[in-house]
Amino acid sequence: MHGQVLDDEKSFQQFSHDQSIYEIAPRVVVLPEDVGDIQRLITFASHEGLPITPRGGGSGTAGSALGFGIVLALPENEYWSSISDYSATRISARVSASAGVYHNALQKFLKDRGFFLPADVTSAAISRIGGNIATRASGPHALKYGSIDRFVESVEFITSEGELVDTANEATIPERFKTKLADLGQRIRQDDASRRLLESRKELKTSSGYNLFSLLNDLSVGQRIAQLLCGSVGTMGIITRATLRAETHERERAVMLLYFDDLVEAGRAVSALRKLDVAAIELISRETARIIRERTAVPDGLTLDAHLLLVELTGPERKGQIEHIKLLLQQNGFRLAAPLAVATADDEIEKLWAMRKQILWLIEHPKPGLRAFAVVNDVAVLPEHLAGFITDVEKVFANHGVLALIYGHAGDGNLHLRPLFDVALPDLRERIRRLADDVYGTVIRHKGTVTAEHGMGRLRAPYLKLEWGEALYGYMREVKDIFDPRDMLNPGVMFSDLPITDNMREDLLKPLE
Repeated sequence: MHGQVLDDEKSFQQFSHDQSIYEIAPRVVVLPEDVGDIQRLITFASHEGLPITPRGGGSGTAGSALGFGIVLALPENEYWSSISDYSATRISARVSASAGVYHNALQKFLKDRGFFLPADVTSAAISRIGGNIATRASGPHALKYGSIDRFVESVEFITSEGELVDTANEATIPERFKTKLADLGQRIRQDDASRRLLESRKELKTSSGYNLFSLLNDLSVGQRIAQLLCGSVGTMGIITRATLRAETHERERAVMLLYFDDLVEAGRAVSALRKLDVAAIELISRETARIIRERTAVPDGLTLDAHLLLVELTGPERKGQIEHIKLLLQQNGFRLAAPLAVATADDEIEKLWAMRKQILWLIEHPKPGLRAFAVVNDVAVLPEHLAGFITDVEKVFANHGVLALIYGHAGDGNLHLRPLFDVALPDLRERIRRLADDVYGTVIRHKGTVTAEHGMGRLRAPYLKLEWGEALYGYMREVKDIFDPRDMLNPGVMFSDLPITDNMREDLLKPLE
């Protein structure tokens, strides 16, 4: 090994947490200098029978970056921070980035050249490209552009046997992957019930389970593997580099702020608004906005006590779109709590988006004794089901006697639900489990997904079979067996029956002062 091996208590403490509710101390932390170090590490881990957990920026909320064996974290060296092979046409660009490149660093590189990666995650300051691919990340503009898998052209990764595979070079792909994936794809296509279920969910924004949609599409074996790696949370291979497509940076923007007294009415408006050519529709509930105002200064548009929709419009036609939206609201009889507001100046728009990206941290500890746990925080339904889902999930929270802060990328049906738990109450773990069961049950009754963009992990794994059914769950297990038959890569984060509160951080259960 040329990199670092950390086995001191301070390092263990640093790498036993991420943004999730979990605490898992590793046996050792390894910071590889390059690909060769990872290959040598796999040989060692295989010999010692130790699992490996790849870790990106530690921004995950589902516990997929934590492990009991070896945690593999990428250092900020020249190798893992490299951006190369840039090329561009008038309308798009292509770039290769190491897995350790921070999302914001890649965006700056692209924007300096007039382009951007549309899968622009809200945790961009701390997340890394390898982790974004591994969780099938997206962000506020997924409504217009989709998740990161749409922009992944090829992936370089290391297998559980230590082979270096470049999905753009078929000669590097092991024959066992080619033959077994071909057989699996054929069986899924011949399984009418499973194929129909997959096809019915193509429009659903999801990062749940393996990307079996790729096995239905007409793709090369390399493209298919690259798509399967998107959302695989380090369980199929260790991503080392990716080639991504970028699009022209849209500089002409406007943001409309719509105010509602009723959250369900806001959900109905989302279904109507998304039919127009808008770039993003963000929802912020009244309760969430109140806490934001209590904890920080906010732009003028957030001072009203109402549920809020933030609608972004891009391109030269944005002024006409504003008028279309006003007409649509009027024709459909939507009841606004106050006249809508429009921001067109860049500084106003940037302030609104900066506030939106702070929500996660602003609401984490809203009041003494209350914590907004990340336990059901990344669900999605088809947008036409959004209003009905909001109605039903609010009943679930009321039945459990908790207030939930609700916000998220409503334009594609993706809501972040943050129930506020009184940490002084007895049996808190059991309360969390029961609430998660009821919320996820409601999501699945509305044909939704347990994770839309933050990816799988210990928080979601017990619900994977419930969401996809026995047959597709079985096919996902086969994908794991094809790529990692010894379950050496990140075990327990894709498939697990353990309660979601196992290994919960003890400090989260202590009353706040």
